[in-house]
Amino acid sequence: MSMNEQKPPKVQIIPPRTELKQRAVNFTKGFDINLGPEQLEELERVVQRSSDAFVRSIGHDLSETRQLVINAITNADLRPKAVEKSADLAYSTKALGGTFDYPLMTQIAKSLEVFLHGRSTANKRQLMVTQLHIDAIYVILASRITGFGTSIEQATTVALSKIAARYSDPRE
Repeated sequence: MSMNEQKPPKVQIIPPRTELKQRAVNFTKGFDINLGPEQLEELERVVQRSSDAFVRSIGHDLSETRQLVINAITNADLRPKAVEKSADLAYSTKALGGTFDYPLMTQIAKSLEVFLHGRSTANKRQLMVTQLHIDAIYVILASRITGFGTSIEQATTVALSKIAARYSDPRE
């Protein structure tokens, strides 16, 4: 070996301490990849708790935002904050609705998000349209309407989109 040639570095292979199979899903307990009935039940309980926490959290946000929108109808100083809070609610509801099997709620939240996009304030009618969207989301959540609902719910979604289109201008 000449001086210019370098020795290849020594490579050390370190085996994993725990089999991947034992660490899958839960790093503390380690579920087997082939889940048994008890493990499936435990995972379903975790998902249900997450879903319940989502419902409580969104329900609280809906209630607060709805009250702010109602107050903003008669108090013009509250309108920018009501629009901002409603837009934030629409975005988060749209994003999480599909995750927890509320696609109808996601559709209505999307309609509200589009209605409020680029808006810094709203007039009385626009706030009423916002309130209708929030009320519809609240009904879906309170009634636990998962999936896309019946033809009545679908018609309600279409009606909300139409009323949003009708009162979208002026944009401020």
